[in-house]
Amino acid sequence: MNNKVAALVSGSVLAMAISGAATAADGPSFSANVGVVSDYRFRGISQTDTGPAVQGGVDLDMGNGVYLGTWASQVDFAYGADETKFEQDFYGGYAGETAGGVGYDVGYIYYAYHGSDWDEDYQEVYGSLSFGDASLGFAYSDDYWLQSGAFYYLSAGYSFSLANDISLDLSAGLNLFDEEIFLDGSDSYIDYSVSVGKEFGGLALSASLVGTDVSDQECFYTDWCEPTVLAGASYSW
Repeated sequence: MNNKVAALVSGSVLAMAISGAATAADGPSFSANVGVVSDYRFRGISQTDTGPAVQGGVDLDMGNGVYLGTWASQVDFAYGADETKFEQDFYGGYAGETAGGVGYDVGYIYYAYHGSDWDEDYQEVYGSLSFGDASLGFAYSDDYWLQSGAFYYLSAGYSFSLANDISLDLSAGLNLFDEEIFLDGSDSYIDYSVSVGKEFGGLALSASLVGTDVSDQECFYTDWCEPTVLAGASYSW
């Protein structure tokens, strides 16, 4: 399983899905991860007021393509006294590969936020297809973060293998809203990321350029949506 630390650095939550299902002969297995990022960006927008975050998760692979997991991260939405402290996600789905080599993944994720009286929780269903090093993804929420209405997310990515086992990952996503609530005066935006990474056993290091096309006004005059360079490190076992 890929951990969500790598997914968030790459800018797409769909990347956290299992890259391939285990064979039916495999039994259930657990894995865990813990990490830190210099800025927790989700779909291009900072979730930590551009500050760092400690993150981690636990996954259960049933050995037949079914997976379950939970993941958590510090967040900071700069509310003041009534501050949200951390996000916790619960997800499950099914991943596999066709005889023709097309990978697929479908699942459900619930985002829970703790520490504030604000109603920020929401849910999504998601799906993705992979063709060699290329991938396409889709996610839908009936009522997005902070009750901002229906939301649709379309994403695409491509991964390159460079020299010395260094990976180069490109991704872009189109965020679509039914209402102009999430952003100030807009119902859509694009996020993108360019990431390089290298693994040393269970240790994964990465650096990314992450950004959006959201204007300062649409981002409520914060720098949460501006392009930035991030660094991340995670350990999986």
